[in-house]
Amino acid sequence: MNLTATHSGKGMVPRPENPLDPRLLALYRAATPAAKLTAVTRLNAALIGLKEAQLATTRPEWTPDRRRVELRRWWMASRD
Repeated sequence: MNLTATHSGKGMVPRPENPLDPRLLALYRAATPAAKLTAVTRLNAALIGLKEAQLATTRPEWTPDRRRVELRRWWMASRD
């Protein structure tokens, strides 16, 4: 696998030239805009769920409201 370097806040990080399986890429290209939006919505929900679980595990002393505030702060500060 060939690797290209990408810049991150922590320096150059190697990453695959094409991280998507060709079959997945073909499915994505053939998908309608509505199907793509549905996929992104599901991925976002999964990501938020994982972050909620991480906060509940690492900060059990926080109230659910505090975790929601931190989750919102994290989400708004996220970058590609």
